[in-house]
Amino acid sequence: MHDIYHALVTHDFSQVSDESLGEFRDIYGDAGTGVNSAMRVIGNLLLEVEGGEDYSDQDARRDLFLVGSVLRHLPRIAEALEQNSRSAEHELKKRKGISK
Repeated sequence: MHDIYHALVTHDFSQVSDESLGEFRDIYGDAGTGVNSAMRVIGNLLLEVEGGEDYSDQDARRDLFLVGSVLRHLPRIAEALEQNSRSAEHELKKRKGISK
């Protein structure tokens, strides 16, 4: 079954210029780091929910649903971004004759 990973991952960077490829590699890497940071912040917020006196059960259910939705998709998005970053790096090395 396909998911967001398959929609985001790029397999062929051969037609992308060296300059753009370097930029893409950095963008994908930074975005992947941002996604992972977002998941960490969500985890921290969930731990803080317990202490809030004005936090209703209805609010908690809503937020848990939203967090569940985010956590269902973000890991695969992060994986696709990381894969794209590695693919861009590989293509750059291949063009420079450094490919393994």
